[in-house]
Amino acid sequence: MNILVVNDDGIDGKGIHILARALKKYGNVVVCAPDTGRSASSHAIILHQSLSFEDLGVEDGIHWYKTNGMPADCVRLPMYLVAKKFDIVFSGINNGLNIGTDIIYSGTVSAAREAHIEGLPAVAVSTDFDSFEIVEKEIEKLLDYIFKENLYSKDYVLNVNFPEGKYHTSKGNRFCRQGIKNFKTFFVKNKDNLYDNVDGVITLDQNKDTDVYLAGQGYITFVPLQVDQTKTDCLEHFKTKYEKPLIK
Repeated sequence: MNILVVNDDGIDGKGIHILARALKKYGNVVVCAPDTGRSASSHAIILHQSLSFEDLGVEDGIHWYKTNGMPADCVRLPMYLVAKKFDIVFSGINNGLNIGTDIIYSGTVSAAREAHIEGLPAVAVSTDFDSFEIVEKEIEKLLDYIFKENLYSKDYVLNVNFPEGKYHTSKGNRFCRQGIKNFKTFFVKNKDNLYDNVDGVITLDQNKDTDVYLAGQGYITFVPLQVDQTKTDCLEHFKTKYEKPLIK
């Protein structure tokens, strides 16, 4: 396989080095990452300025590139500029969970979504902030499971999260739905009369079939995501109630 690995933490992020090395057993690995951190960039892409694409060479069998672009650009550029066809894209390992509402803000998940839009299977992988102990113990087992069971597909983005950092090993895997994390944000004015985001209040989903709840219980969570955000039950309601023939 030809495997593209991207992230939003930047070329020096710890997680992307762990992930790229672990993926070598499955094929040829190419890495493209932002030149610096692009966390919480969601699905932004660079349209109105020039993009860099710097070849950093091959190290330990892995070909490394970096760009001044966004995480989604880290998928777009190699697909156009690298002389090989990719079979799958992995995004991560993100330093910080991407569960619940995090998914909306996440550059890591959005890079995987960009690969999905481009017609490739894509897997996003994240861990709790500065919680790489469990990753280093279990990443090889996790990847073996994903490849052995063919959990990746062109039909969805597979969003994978390790448990909360209070756990040193996982309790296993759970397939579940995206939960809710409600953020109440606070801002304080600084000496420059600008506003800094400070820690707010986060309310976590307690529904037991969600990634938010299960990550807190020590499980590795798998959530299949889609690009189509249509709320189909509302659409059918609108069609039934409001789509009437025009009066001539």
